Amino acid sequence: MGSVIDYIDCPNCGHEAHSDFYYKTGEEFTNCSHCGFYRYVELHPDVRDLSSIKDSDWKITECTDPYGAYRIKYIGTVGTMCGTLETEATYDTLYESVMNDKDVEFASVSRLIDGSIVEEVLIDKSQNYKKQ
Repeated sequence: MGSVIDYIDCPNCGHEAHSDFYYKTGEEFTNCSHCGFYRYVELHPDVRDLSSIKDSDWKITECTDPYGAYRIKYIGTVGTMCGTLETEATYDTLYESVMNDKDVEFASVSRLIDGSIVEEVLIDKSQNYKKQ
């Protein structure tokens, strides 16, 4: 499946967001790692004939007013997990989980507060694991 990746202004916070457009199906996935905004436009799973797509064949999932975005890196891994915190309750759950996990090397949450992105670093053990 072919796609075009672009970087756009987030419609929620104005910072750079990632947009992935699948031109063969018309599906689009937009995520902002600054505020947590996301919008997914995808075909319902039961659609088989792409030549006669109707408006009712599309499924739109979005979070236009997220609580924030998170980043978590585990000790000994290369990648970082990123995602959206939709509510304060999901933040509380993430916070408790991260603080009780000894394998977390780095964790942060960024939020849109009064028009600005505010980052809260929950854990930063990265200096302890840098190669000399």
